Parts: sequence; C-alpha cells; structure tokens
Amino acid sequence: MRTIRRISLALLAVLAIATPALAQADRFSFNAAVGPSFGNVGTTFSSMAGLDFRVNDRTAIVGELGVLPHAPFRDAAIVAPAAESALRVNAYHWNGNVRVRPFETARLEPYVTAGLGSFRAETVVGERLGSATRIEERRTMTDLATNVGAGVVYRLKDWVGIGADYRIFFVHRDGATPKVNRFTAGLRLSLK
Repeated sequence: MRTIRRISLALLAVLAIATPALAQADRFSFNAAVGPSFGNVGTTFSSMAGLDFRVNDRTAIVGELGVLPHAPFRDAAIVAPAAESALRVNAYHWNGNVRVRPFETARLEPYVTAGLGSFRAETVVGERLGSATRIEERRTMTDLATNVGAGVVYRLKDWVGIGADYRIFFVHRDGATPKVNRFTAGLRLSLK
C-alpha cells in the first residue's frame, strides 16, 4: 500500500505543476498504435490508444488503454485465471503514465515512461456457436499494476510514424507479483 501512496503522490505533484497549463487546449493529443507484440504472454497483435496532456516540451501525462488479444494460454498462464481447459487469454491494461522525452530530433522521439493502473487477464475456457452468435465462457482477474518502459517513434509525417515500445508490467496480487514483459512495434498515429 505504501507503493501506491508514493506513486499517487508523485502523480499529484506532476498534476500540480501542470495546473496552470490546463487552459491551453493545444496541449492535448490523441495517439494510437497497432502492430505485433512479443513478450512472455505470447506473440499477438497489439493495439494501444492514449490521450496525452503535455505538461511542458519534454513531459506528458498519458491516459492509456492497451489490448493484447488471443494470447496462447500456455504462454499467458502467469497472469491468467486458472482453467483446466483454456483456449486463449485476452489481456487489457489501462493506466496513467508520466512520459518524458529526454531529447528529440526532427523525426526521432525517444521516451521513457512509468505509471500506475490496472491489468486485466481474461481466460477463454470454452465457446459454442448459437444460431447467429458465438457464446464464450470466460474467467477474469483484474489487478492493480505498475509499469515502466521506454520507446521510440520515428515520424514519417506529423500524424503518422513507426514506433517501438518496451514495457514491464508488475501485476500486484496477494502474495505474488507476476511480471509481463511486452515489446510492441508498429504504426503510430497522432491527432493534435
């Protein structure tokens, strides 16, 4: 619980610094990323979306949602709810992060990030087909998660780029903290 308090205080401090800038609408941007994802929960196609609030030229507060669908159960068993016969695992994360860009060139934008949020793992244990629908039986677990990572975006245009992102999610559960390592590469889209 102390870790959560410390992280919350750090995020509040960043918000306090950002308060005078809230009146400036050009500080918000929407970002999305799609591409393959590789990690200890299996190889799958990943997608992320984030709303960025720029505190200054180098720092942003990011609200982020990510999806890692259809991971094989044998690979994602460390975070998935237990099941005797599991088909696959869908994983979701939503978090608030602080992103810092130590430097940038005309097109290259490296960054480091850290944050607090939630990690949800959903085990699909069975499915059957109805007359016009598919019905899936699922077991879910949602846990507090912290994450740290780094990445880089190479801008092809102001609104599109190619990027890579590496994250470690620490999923906080009673008596255990499984880690989810994820490397994602692919197309990055931005609306400012």
